[in-house]
Amino acid sequence: MRDLSVWKFIQSYLKKNEPVILTAVLDSKGSSPGRAGFKMAAAKRQKSIGTIGGGEMEFKLLKNCEQYLTAKKKIRIYEKLYHSKKTSKKQSGLICAGNQTNFICSLNASDLEVVNNIIKTFKSNKKGVLVITPKGISFDSDGAVNSQINFKYESEKQWRYEEIIGAKDIFYICGGGHVGLALSRQMSILGFYVIVFDNRKDVRTIRENTFADKKIIMDYNQIGNYIEEGSGSYVAVVTTSYPTDKLALKQILPKKLGYLGLMGSPAKLQKIFSELKAEGMSLELLKKIHAPIGVGINSQTVEEIAVSIAAEVISVKNSG
Repeated sequence: MRDLSVWKFIQSYLKKNEPVILTAVLDSKGSSPGRAGFKMAAAKRQKSIGTIGGGEMEFKLLKNCEQYLTAKKKIRIYEKLYHSKKTSKKQSGLICAGNQTNFICSLNASDLEVVNNIIKTFKSNKKGVLVITPKGISFDSDGAVNSQINFKYESEKQWRYEEIIGAKDIFYICGGGHVGLALSRQMSILGFYVIVFDNRKDVRTIRENTFADKKIIMDYNQIGNYIEEGSGSYVAVVTTSYPTDKLALKQILPKKLGYLGLMGSPAKLQKIFSELKAEGMSLELLKKIHAPIGVGINSQTVEEIAVSIAAEVISVKNSG
C-alpha cells in the first residue's frame, strides 16, 4: 500500500502535463537495499517520492532524473547494478553486496489513464496487476498472477514484470480500548486496512479512533461473519475481558489467516486454552495463536504493546 503515495504524486504532475520519471526495482539478489517492488518517482524542481534503496545509488539517479526530465524523447533504461566496489560490472556506489535490477522510464500525459486506474483500484480496496515491460507501464484491473511479484527475463529488450497492487492487507482488531486505539494507529502507519470491533456502544477510545478505516459495534459471537479468510488477513484479540476474548476466538480459530494473536497474562491464556480444548477445539488450531501476543520487548505502555504486536506481524508477514 506504500505505493499509493507514489502513484498520487505521479498523477498530480501528469494532470498538469508535466513529465515524471518512474524508477521501479524489478529484481534483487543478496544484501540489496532495494527490493523488488520498490519504486521512486521524480519530477521537476527536484521533487521526488519513494525509494529504490537510498544511498549514493539513489542520489546519482535523482541527479540523472533532472536530465531525463528535459529530454524530448521517451526514457527507457534497464540497468543491473552491483553493490560492490570490487566488481567489474556496473557499480551502484554501495558496498552492501548483492545486486538489483532497476527500470527507469518517463511518464507523460498519455500514461494518465493507467495511473488513474491504478489509484482507483487502491481506493476501492480491490486488486489488479501492474505490468512493466521495455515499452513502459500498463495495468490490468482484472488480471491475476500466482505470486505478488513475477519477473520473467529473456534479454534486456525482452522481459516482463508483473506485480499485484491495490488492496491492502487487512488488520482486524477485536477490542476498541486503549490497546486497540494504539494498535490502530500503528497498523495504519504500516499501510494496513484497519477494522476495529467492539461490543460497547459508547467508548471514548472508539470515538477518538480516527486511524481505523472501519469501526463495527457488535456482539463478539458474530465476529466470524465479518473476518475474511486468507493470507492477507491478520487478527489481534485484545478485548477487555477473558469471556469476550474466548467468544471472539471461538469464531476466528477455524479460519485460515495470515496471523492470529491473543493478548493476556499466562494465567488467563492457560484458562482460555484449557476451556477451548475441553470444548472441542483441536490442539492444531490452538497452536495457530500467537500468545502472549507480540515480541518480547518488556512492553510497559499501550504504545509499546502496539509496537511489539506490529513487529510480530511484520515478522510473520515477511517470512511468507
